[in-house]
Amino acid sequence: MPEIPDLEAIRGFLGSALPGRPVEAVETRLPWLIRSEQKLEGLVGHALGPVERRGKFLIVTVDDGRALVVNAMLTGRFQWSEAGVRRRPHYAVVLSLAGGHELRYMDARRMGRWYVVPGSELDSIPQLAELGPDALAVGEGEFIERLRRHRGQIKPTLTNQRFVAGIGNAYSDEILWEARLHPHRRRATMDVEEQRRLHRAIGDVYRWAIPIVAREVAEGLNQSTREWRAHLRVHRRAGEPCPRCGHSVRGQSRGGSETNYCLTCQPLAL
Repeated sequence: MPEIPDLEAIRGFLGSALPGRPVEAVETRLPWLIRSEQKLEGLVGHALGPVERRGKFLIVTVDDGRALVVNAMLTGRFQWSEAGVRRRPHYAVVLSLAGGHELRYMDARRMGRWYVVPGSELDSIPQLAELGPDALAVGEGEFIERLRRHRGQIKPTLTNQRFVAGIGNAYSDEILWEARLHPHRRRATMDVEEQRRLHRAIGDVYRWAIPIVAREVAEGLNQSTREWRAHLRVHRRAGEPCPRCGHSVRGQSRGGSETNYCLTCQPLAL
């Protein structure tokens, strides 16, 4: 699933590529991904503008005050391509833009959601209005205050978009490794210093990861079927040495999601 570093890199690329380009044609191969009353075809003839991110949503402004909103969900991928280049399988949406380029969206599991709404009605989009503060912006005081409302395991809390927005399965592993907290640790057992350490870890991980992913995208937006994850230190590293202590990284899978951690660096305190 695309997370903050992925989406920040995509936002940065599209924020340079899209503004001022009118939409010349729209192709929606999977029309049920469009979940608003207004359809994408209504964008034809209108220029796209700046691109923002809220949690895991990308928001593209339109010259008439509307917004194009995309939630890529689990398998949504983007490609910026010249119009004549062969399209990949599973493409779901193609926006043909002035200048001979296309913004293509692929979705192997057909889970993404697209919306066209007035810019003043973003809160009408399901889940968007329910987002907590963005993980990149939430201050320590607000973070700890919100954290006190949750007593369960810390990894599901971090990935709860109503708690803070933008953290997903992969980077929650990285954040908890950085903070030296076991993913199954219950928040109710954490003292204030551990909660502060967790907040610092969010910033530290994203400050490290975002430039790495941005460099991957700088030469062109051409997502593969997998996310940019080769740089991660513990996620998907089960059986490999922990980069901090050298002990083996552990892995657990549940419901199709993998959790990775180092039991030496992240002991479980119940």
